[in-house]
Amino acid sequence: MAKAEGKKGSITVRPMVDEDITSVLEIDRKITGKERAVTYRDLVDSYIGGDLGLSCVAESDNKVVGFVMGRLSYSEYPVVESGRIQIMGVDPDYWRQGIGSLLVQGFVDLCRSKGIGLVHMAVNSRDDKLQLFLQGISFARRELVEFWKKI
Repeated sequence: MAKAEGKKGSITVRPMVDEDITSVLEIDRKITGKERAVTYRDLVDSYIGGDLGLSCVAESDNKVVGFVMGRLSYSEYPVVESGRIQIMGVDPDYWRQGIGSLLVQGFVDLCRSKGIGLVHMAVNSRDDKLQLFLQGISFARRELVEFWKKI
């Protein structure tokens, strides 16, 4: 998939496999300080493997240092297939090395290889850093506003 040189060595992006989940959970805990294993267990059951396997990881010296968990989705009108980035993260020890960009490019490459022509990610309206990151790698902000009702 994608490869680059970072400050801490060579970075390779590849499709995620089940054995990567422990590393993904460790990275998420480092970033958030929270245990979200139940959420990830659901994601793993739903998104990894088979035709929906659009998730990928970044490795440096055989260590997982970042991840994108994604899935096949349907959006737009008329309805079209799209790749949806559900969640992504980079080990804080590896920030500012372009790994996030490599991961998103890896996700885009996976989608393209499966004939998917649209990639999207929902972002919290207050997450200015993530919005700037996505705009910096040529993602465009859409006009769609999401509403929901908890019942």
